[in-house]
Amino acid sequence: MPDLNQAAQALRLTLGDFLDRSGPEGVFHLAPGGPGVLPALADLDLPELHLDLLPEVPTPTQQHLLTRLGYLSLDALTWSHPGGWRLVICIHGSGWRANQAALSTWLREEPAAAQVYRQVFQRDGRISADKTFLPAALSHYERTIGLQPLADLATTLSSLTTPWMFAAGMALDLHLGRVARPHDDLDIILDRSAQEEVIRLLKDWRLDVPTDGVYQPYRGHLYPSQHQIHARHPELQGILLVDLLLSDLSEGTWRYRRDPQITLPLSRARQWSRQGWPYLASEVVLLFKAASVGRKIRDKDQADFDRVRPSLSATSLEWLKKTLTLTQPGHVWLEEL
Repeated sequence: MPDLNQAAQALRLTLGDFLDRSGPEGVFHLAPGGPGVLPALADLDLPELHLDLLPEVPTPTQQHLLTRLGYLSLDALTWSHPGGWRLVICIHGSGWRANQAALSTWLREEPAAAQVYRQVFQRDGRISADKTFLPAALSHYERTIGLQPLADLATTLSSLTTPWMFAAGMALDLHLGRVARPHDDLDIILDRSAQEEVIRLLKDWRLDVPTDGVYQPYRGHLYPSQHQIHARHPELQGILLVDLLLSDLSEGTWRYRRDPQITLPLSRARQWSRQGWPYLASEVVLLFKAASVGRKIRDKDQADFDRVRPSLSATSLEWLKKTLTLTQPGHVWLEEL
């Protein structure tokens, strides 16, 4: 098998490493993947490197650099290398990389399943094999990783003296009582006044603030125009990072960051799971997932809407319909609300 570690190092050196805080472009995340990296399936396909790149689609300069490293473009997001591996550039927010990681883990830990995967791959190809066995891989992920990242963070944040809550896709998992898919990150809403406490609680973490497309180290209180802190720890399981989202939760009120006139009492916006963890109400999560005006809804956000909508109460559905009508009249989801 080719030395993928050396190939990854060359990519970081040539394209730049976004985590070096040196600029708005470069490698955001890079990991081996695909059936070709598994010893039991190595003869089926080329091993792959799954690359999260900034910007998402390689610029002409980045394409030139990949060519200098010996890569040959198969399409905009797939490159082959004569050394015997394939580079796949992942679409942010698609969930593909996380699903591939879950599939590889399951096939590595279940030799019998790997052999059946081999048969389907040889008969019908990679795409069909992945699609056939992904549900079993996701079930394995739910059993082995599941809500553990949330449990770890809930313990870490348990001493916070201000309100906080899980948000985004994992909040929907808590609402439904099961993990539907792997997540790249874990979103947590914090009150702005909690920043000093956060520095203390996460003193062993790497904390970055996205600023004009570049990471800056988090050193203290952020201005109101800044609302994100990316937190990383080497012992994080199942996710790449924790996305801390600063919000004004004062006076017992949740305020929509994109339009502060839209509010909810915190007692309604902040729900509680059976584990005793706070999470953002599902109708509010879907409001965020509805995408900004002029942007296409991501596939995983549409899937989240489809799986969560039937579980929402009439009050929640009416609030989401009313709020979407106000913020995005004509939104495609309104027909289903």
